[in-house]
Amino acid sequence: MPNNSSVYLILWVLLQLLVEVNCQMTPFKPTIASKFFYLDVSVPFNTQQLSWQDLSNTNILPSHSGAASCSGGANNNILFLYGGMSSDQTMALVYTFDSQNIKWSIPKFMAVNAIRKSDLTGVCLNGIMYLWGGMSGDLFSNDMLILDTINLNWKEGSLIKAPTPRCQYGATLLPNNNIIYLGGNDENLTFDPKTLAIDNMGTALTLSEVYIYDTIHDNWTTKKAVGKIPPNRAGFSTVL
Repeated sequence: MPNNSSVYLILWVLLQLLVEVNCQMTPFKPTIASKFFYLDVSVPFNTQQLSWQDLSNTNILPSHSGAASCSGGANNNILFLYGGMSSDQTMALVYTFDSQNIKWSIPKFMAVNAIRKSDLTGVCLNGIMYLWGGMSGDLFSNDMLILDTINLNWKEGSLIKAPTPRCQYGATLLPNNNIIYLGGNDENLTFDPKTLAIDNMGTALTLSEVYIYDTIHDNWTTKKAVGKIPPNRAGFSTVL
């Protein structure tokens, strides 16, 4: 018959094995503290038991908010992350994430003539990333930055008939190579650029007008919405 110390040792080993097996079986669930994770939607999945994968150990980015991202590169398998607000002065303007090699990098541009913006939406088409509006420091913007994610160069789109400066709008790509923009917040939204504390929420912009950017001809048009117009809004997602 084993002595007490042997019994305790066996129980301790069994407990450790149970904890280890339980940790391996417990699925990862994103939290506010989670920095970088993904969900594979290319395979069937259960919405009640989402199979999230944690990649936080690969993360090299400083803490930030309000950045824009989309897929680009020659094979459309590189995640491009642009801009955002950060108290860390070392934060680069653009980062890339290689989804094949699971690696973050800072791309090298021949010349960087683009400004840092935040609270905007990035829309990609054929390796080109369109970055309209957003915040530049504490100023609202309505310029169109265009990033060629294949050749790594910048240019600017037309401002003629562009929407008024705004951030936190909705945007998505249309089938005819156009981008639709709607809603958002304008200069009525004020905040402290150092602490990011909001002083005045302002009034979200109307959805009675939508704005179309033609990526082929580099021009803007405004369309009037009809039907039952939803309430003004900002900070929402738009998906076609």
